[in-house]
Amino acid sequence: MTDYISSNSMLMLERAMNFQWTKQETLLDNIVNADTPGYKAKYVTFEEALRDNLRRAQVGETPVSTMRGVLKAAQPTVRTAEDESFRMDENGVNVAEQQLELVRNAYQIQHVYNALNSDMQRLLMAIRGQ
Repeated sequence: MTDYISSNSMLMLERAMNFQWTKQETLLDNIVNADTPGYKAKYVTFEEALRDNLRRAQVGETPVSTMRGVLKAAQPTVRTAEDESFRMDENGVNVAEQQLELVRNAYQIQHVYNALNSDMQRLLMAIRGQ
């Protein structure tokens, strides 16, 4: 049996934070390069990797068969949108869209941090015996 700190829910929160941080970096990189000719916007996916790992584990296509193994194997993936261009210089960054996604991501990060804080507060209460 694993302890609370290394539980599947804590591992999922860790993976979610990793994904959100990678997404934040990618969005900021896109905005910084909005005036770079030929630059193509990047985007981050995580749900696809998690879903694929779950499906492969379910049908036995991978040696990882536990939820913990599936979570550990799922990593965010940065992809480039090669087919998008918004300007004549082939730049593929829509700044308004990237800024909107940046705000959305900030709210998602806040939600993950709140969930982590809530879990840590419960653990602290249990340690104190309250």
